[in-house]
Amino acid sequence: MKQPLTLLSIALITSIPVAYSIEQPLKAFKKSIAPLKISPYASLRVSGVYQDKQEKVPFSPLDPAKQRNNSHWELKDNASKAGIKFSYPLAGHKLYGRFELGTNANSDDQPFFKIRQAYMGIKTQWGRLQYGQQNAIVKNYDDFDRSHRVGASVHLTKDELNTKRPEQTLQYHYDADDFRLSAQYNFARQLDKRPQLRVGSQRLRVSDTELDYGVGYGVTYRGLKHIELEAGYQNNQYPNAKYYTNVASAKWKVSRDLQLSAYGAQHVLEDHLKGESAESRHYALGARYKLFDNHRVYGSLEYAKGYQAIEGGKQRALVLGNDYKLGKNKHVYVEMRKRYFDADKADDLSAAVGINMSF
Repeated sequence: MKQPLTLLSIALITSIPVAYSIEQPLKAFKKSIAPLKISPYASLRVSGVYQDKQEKVPFSPLDPAKQRNNSHWELKDNASKAGIKFSYPLAGHKLYGRFELGTNANSDDQPFFKIRQAYMGIKTQWGRLQYGQQNAIVKNYDDFDRSHRVGASVHLTKDELNTKRPEQTLQYHYDADDFRLSAQYNFARQLDKRPQLRVGSQRLRVSDTELDYGVGYGVTYRGLKHIELEAGYQNNQYPNAKYYTNVASAKWKVSRDLQLSAYGAQHVLEDHLKGESAESRHYALGARYKLFDNHRVYGSLEYAKGYQAIEGGKQRALVLGNDYKLGKNKHVYVEMRKRYFDADKADDLSAAVGINMSF
């Protein structure tokens, strides 16, 4: 009987440091990951869109180019997305990041899912510094009317100029009293599309397929009662071309239910090989009114005109919408957009019935 007891005692005694050595790192690991905050999110945005292209040239049954259906309905994805946000405290600061996916549901592009945003950053008392693929500063300032945007309107940042969510971008944001100051730097990269500036039927496209570098600056001011002012600047340098834009907008909350907004932008694209420059100027006025607790109407008037190499290009747009909130994370809407172009491009009409659900 003594031998088993002795062996048992030895096993118990020797197991104490082993258990201790395993338990302590586990506790330290659990303690280290406890402050990590991960927040998944998703938004399903689907709309049925009616589009009617209104040709200005009389229909000719002998012209095959005109023998197509210019009016049709289709089901579209309206920027559905899903992703995760995370944050982690570190020595009095905070690490944070985002990874967000969208879809190519409205095109034949592959794969079906695409990266919308993917960045990491650190927040300190001196501001926020983040790197990766993220919204450009000028894109954030474009959202002046809060519409659902059936198709593209004249005030949108141009996707063909690669200024929406550029990759390899370093951004800095700093809040000081009533100001928010922002800056960004775009590192050299291959471009998704050749840059072009287009208004109506006129456009200037450059041959470059890569970016040398880009810089951007922005400021938001909220020191005026019920008024928010924003302004941004973006400058992209290509091997044989240059693009820059100036954007400014103002939002005025007239009353609890009424908000008015104004927008202006200038885009300039210089082609050094051809020795040509194109300029476009964009203006817009918007309003939204809260009829009931869950119901609002909104609209905007928009105008754009081309100069220099795209002289003669024009477009106007009227947007009207009606939005109803079904619940905390669900609302439906009806939106209409009528666009008028110069004489060489057909006008068009778009209307949509859609639903947005957030998870």
